[in-house]
Amino acid sequence: MPIGVLEWIKNGGLVLYACFKAFLPLPSLEVVLIPLILKNPDGWLLYALEGAVGTAVGGWIGYQIARQAQQAVLRKFASEKQIAAGKELMDRYGVLAVFIGGVTPIPDFLLAYLAGMTQMALIPFLLSDGTARLLRSVLIGWCIRSLGYVVDIERWGTVISLVMIAWLLLRWARSDE
Repeated sequence: MPIGVLEWIKNGGLVLYACFKAFLPLPSLEVVLIPLILKNPDGWLLYALEGAVGTAVGGWIGYQIARQAQQAVLRKFASEKQIAAGKELMDRYGVLAVFIGGVTPIPDFLLAYLAGMTQMALIPFLLSDGTARLLRSVLIGWCIRSLGYVVDIERWGTVISLVMIAWLLLRWARSDE
């Protein structure tokens, strides 16, 4: 990632990207979060909080879109079979499904759409989704910062970032299949 892009992201773009990522099928937040933390390990908590705030706002937007449009939005990203399975999980587990989905690599935009489509209560959705995103961002941020103290980042930071970005982009590309 070019340094100019990292500087833009550091100056508020991370919140914006995280927001869009929460309701659009974009690459994972970690694609941006990891290089930022590797470049500035002392800023890990701020970046994690910005990522969590952005995904919480984006989750609310996705929820509202799906609440209004119902299955029409989900049909653009998932098959009828996948929608039915997701609806069943939401109906069965409710906010627990949102929380578990929020701390795992499940595409988060789908969670917001499923919660809105199933008419899940807004406040429990926001609390569960926001808590899960915060937990995930803080855990990833802390791990990457800790890795920075173990590995010579000046020497290996770019290589580690590129490998992680390639791996995350590959996972994202395969999720569309």
